[in-house]
Amino acid sequence: VDLADVGYALLADTPTTTLDWIAAHGRMFTSFVTAPQCTPTRAMMHLGAYPSHPDVLMGGALLATSSFEMPTAPLVPLGTLVASAGRTTAKVGKWHLGSRTSLDHPGRCGWQHYAGVISNLDGPDERYRRFLKVVNGTTLGVVDRYLTTDETDDAIACVRAEYDLVSLSYHAPHRPWHDPPAHLHSVSPLLGNRDRARAMLQACDRELGRLLREALPRGYTVLVFCDNGTAMPIGGEKGTVREGGVVVPLWAIGPGVAPGVDDARIGAVDLYATIAELLGVPAGGATRGPHSASFARALAGGPLERRWAYTEKFQLTGQDPRTSGATWVRAVRGERYKLHASGVAPQFAMALYAL
Repeated sequence: VDLADVGYALLADTPTTTLDWIAAHGRMFTSFVTAPQCTPTRAMMHLGAYPSHPDVLMGGALLATSSFEMPTAPLVPLGTLVASAGRTTAKVGKWHLGSRTSLDHPGRCGWQHYAGVISNLDGPDERYRRFLKVVNGTTLGVVDRYLTTDETDDAIACVRAEYDLVSLSYHAPHRPWHDPPAHLHSVSPLLGNRDRARAMLQACDRELGRLLREALPRGYTVLVFCDNGTAMPIGGEKGTVREGGVVVPLWAIGPGVAPGVDDARIGAVDLYATIAELLGVPAGGATRGPHSASFARALAGGPLERRWAYTEKFQLTGQDPRTSGATWVRAVRGERYKLHASGVAPQFAMALYAL
């Protein structure tokens, strides 16, 4: 499960009963590193490779007018990897890895069932209570139904159908900021967009509680993470490789997950190998998560071999930052220091920061 635009800046003053319960009964990783924006973070999870990999090249968010999509070869997408091993796969919610007209893209990435809004809610008539929903390649117009609730219901249906892998990407609390249904939050008064985002996050948190009540008794391991830090207009550092833009929490609960708080340096790229290992599916090598290292042992309270986490950003999606002439921002985060490099290849200005 991933939440959109939720960093520590937004979590700090938002009531999140479900996430707090997972932290108390499961395992919370406090140094989970993502990309500065949602699209490259999702690409890392789906392909197990960094955005600048020559067969990925997704360093920034996809614009509504973009025709580029996450490649389906030669790297093997996570859905394809799992499905080819005889397991069942279902994807729910935000996709945002290709054009809004590429309705079959989730299926081509190995997801046997897809239900959700394919992109951000940035169309002229799209809102959280009015949206175009894609179900296995067919578009449906939905009116007077709250999107966060709809996404949760779809995920619950997939859990009840016992899909082996269910991936849910909430749109919330990403803009457009709004007042959620009153029964889903307690934030009052709603005086501005930050308050609305807090209310949207609490609505996600309450709906996530419904999903857990279905998934945990069925033996699912549940991973919940944030796709990047809090949005800048409401006080965050999304879009930057600063701590507030890329360092977010990851929560885990389920069979074999040891309770506790863990500051292990793991990244969104490591979800690929971890999910594969939890499902007993072989990964690794040049085409199956080449940059991904499983943290399954850390879920059980064991040591983690990776001692650093890497992130990057470049805006010309589909073009290699080594040759495009665009600014390429990179950062490596260790236990005590963070190395930051920015510039146009091959010239970079570098700085070392103490954490």
